[in-house]
Amino acid sequence: MRKMTEKPNPANNEENSETPKDTESTEDTDSQELQFGLSDGELQKELHSYAAALRQEFELSQSKTKDDESAVNVERYTRDFFKKNLAHAAAQIVWLSSNSTSDSIRLKASQFIVKEALAGAQADGDPISELLRSLQTPTQPQV
Repeated sequence: MRKMTEKPNPANNEENSETPKDTESTEDTDSQELQFGLSDGELQKELHSYAAALRQEFELSQSKTKDDESAVNVERYTRDFFKKNLAHAAAQIVWLSSNSTSDSIRLKASQFIVKEALAGAQADGDPISELLRSLQTPTQPQV
């Protein structure tokens, strides 16, 4: 059995030798008006898509503003919670400074208490230092 290795030539085939019969369709395209840009309908679609995108962006920015406000509220609530529990936390640190089984914990708690007490005294003003300064500076009697 012999296989056919040659490909048939389409130019010799009568079925493929068509003459252009579509000359009328090319004349129709020449007679149509030339259009530049988008048509009115396409412009309306584009306008609506831009309006939808703008609305979506506005809603997204509004939701971010609400998220920012809620984040500020969370911070405020957290600070209020810390302020309400400050006395208990300070009492716990004082208890640890005297009752902890670990020497390092007792030392760190005691150092923290002393540091905070000194910082508070400096912020409030040390009454003994102020008294000594007032005694050291001679005041002249008012005439």
